[in-house]
Amino acid sequence: MRKRLLLLAGAAVALGAAAIIGLGSGSAADHGDAPLTKNNNAEDIADVYAFEGDSGNTVFVMTVAGLAMPGATPAFGADSNYQFRIDNDGDAVPDVTYNVTFGAKDSGGKQDVTLQRATGAAADSLSAGGDTVVTGETTPGTDSPIVNEDNGVKLFAGLRDDPFFFDLNAFKAGLAFRNPGNDFFNGLNVLAIVIEAPSDDFLDGSSTKAGVWGITSRDGAVIDRMGRPAINTVFIPEASKDAFNNTKPADDVATWKSTVVATLNSLGSDPALADALLPDILTFDTSMPMNFLNGRALTDDVIDGELQLITGNSAASDNVSNDSTFLGEFPYVGRPNTNPAPTPIAAPTKAAAAPTTAPAPAPMPQTGITAPNTGTGDGSDTDMNANIWLIAAVIAAAMVLGGGALVVRSRGN
Repeated sequence: MRKRLLLLAGAAVALGAAAIIGLGSGSAADHGDAPLTKNNNAEDIADVYAFEGDSGNTVFVMTVAGLAMPGATPAFGADSNYQFRIDNDGDAVPDVTYNVTFGAKDSGGKQDVTLQRATGAAADSLSAGGDTVVTGETTPGTDSPIVNEDNGVKLFAGLRDDPFFFDLNAFKAGLAFRNPGNDFFNGLNVLAIVIEAPSDDFLDGSSTKAGVWGITSRDGAVIDRMGRPAINTVFIPEASKDAFNNTKPADDVATWKSTVVATLNSLGSDPALADALLPDILTFDTSMPMNFLNGRALTDDVIDGELQLITGNSAASDNVSNDSTFLGEFPYVGRPNTNPAPTPIAAPTKAAAAPTTAPAPAPMPQTGITAPNTGTGDGSDTDMNANIWLIAAVIAAAMVLGGGALVVRSRGN
């Protein structure tokens, strides 16, 4: 299962420090990261991914309704809209939006599902609409994946294994990591929406760069939004989390930069990192191998990288590795768990101890890449401080990632 705690290497120091002093909530990264999401599990976004599929097309994944125990049969909201919003010209405004909506669950557990593609002003609306691309049905329970396909686009929706992996109990016990570590999320499930589409379906033809974020809404009201993991969870105060989710990325800098800077200052971190954190969009470039920072993959172990950064120990680790078996083909996310989830092992409480060490992960295939420019939302033409991204990318490449991410080409494990 994949660590959903955070994905942005440039913010790793701050995120790790926030974890140590307890700034983040008791929930797992983006699970229940805001008051409204805690009461709307079916619309609570756990993770958003973007990576290259086995066919060379681009894959987008949104997981919701996390922490589902084996045997549970959560359903997508029949009156909700699940959106993948894509900016393809760098202004932090969506140009293409994939709207995914569902019907009521039938006696067999299936729901009708419809994928629509909206462009222009309609792409920035919470209302479902646009050209209908694919219609079909969800995959109930642990049945074999139902692949709905039309117009060169594939769609899956249903229960899957949660890709997140992390020793949450040790983390909450003051970074009391042990060897071997214990994956709190082992055996748990999520609902996943997976779309695979040709790049020319969402790019404008003049660039290979884009950014994506997820939004869930009901009755015209936003429930959750997410681009990079843990931005809201760590950097936004509890009382403001719902307001952050209701802010459009194009307004992130103007509205939330001072808040993020204040958080960074309270952590003793470089306030310039605020320019790397906002707007909250997961950026990628389809012309390059899609490795984090360039997109996000199912197999990324970003927590180890963050621990290495905050401790200055290049071998620091929570000693937990991926326990999921991903598919080498659509829908890529592993089959749902059926055996009872093991009871997580509590960690002994101790004051912010240095993590135990493990062999340093293998280096990323490419180094020194910068995150694709998707605009700052403040009218300028550049993303933040490019040097921050370059340094973060080099560090991440050197000691964070050890393989494919939701974006290096979803390889089966």
